Amino acid sequence: MVNPPYQLANNLKHKEIVHGFFGAEGGYSSGIFESLNCGLNKGDDDTKVMQNRALVCKSMGVDRMVTLKQVHKSDVLVVDQNTPNGHEYDAIVTSSKGLLLAIQTADCAPILLQDVENGVVGAVHAGWRSAVLGIVENTIKSMESLGASRKNINAAIGPCIQQQSYEVGPEVFEAANSSEFFTNANKPNHYFFDLSGFLNNQLKKCSIQSILELRLDTYALKKQYFSCRRAYHEGLNGFGNQLSVIAIY
Repeated sequence: MVNPPYQLANNLKHKEIVHGFFGAEGGYSSGIFESLNCGLNKGDDDTKVMQNRALVCKSMGVDRMVTLKQVHKSDVLVVDQNTPNGHEYDAIVTSSKGLLLAIQTADCAPILLQDVENGVVGAVHAGWRSAVLGIVENTIKSMESLGASRKNINAAIGPCIQQQSYEVGPEVFEAANSSEFFTNANKPNHYFFDLSGFLNNQLKKCSIQSILELRLDTYALKKQYFSCRRAYHEGLNGFGNQLSVIAIY
């Protein structure tokens, strides 16, 4: 099988970094998980999931991938070549070469970060809960603990549910503590939330100067991306996960 397609962020491109925002296309899974589902324990054949993950590694030219059990909190894991998979965190950073950091999403926002000068990379799973809990700031601090400098960090926000597709209730509006990234929905006391814009603003507050938003809507782009919300609206019994990955090469 040929390598599956993925998106690149121009501000992360560097000869010492590999990265990619993968979608739903180019893998082995079938049915509602067609075809590059990289989420284990979702109802898919886990053998095919591992084959899909191997395709991602092959595409990046890296043998070792680290994945998390994401729990919608704001804790960050620092990893090296000996770190096993499955820790309960929502962000991951490393200064180890040849270690592919992988974040799973299906509407939440993946954020990839790199400081090439100091040899540190990071990856973030940012749903609204982890976003309002401060996962962006926590990830930057964890990168700094490995020697990164905020002035050197580049960040890219990958494919995620976009504002026109993301209706939320008052709990999200109140937790965000800012009306700037909300517009009123037709349903009373409901809003459309700009998650990508909210995360961009948080990165700016952390003094990150190079920020790129891909602005690809996982809900609307049905053939290209998995979407938890779309699966729910269509009455499907499950959904897949796409991966966003980065490594020091």
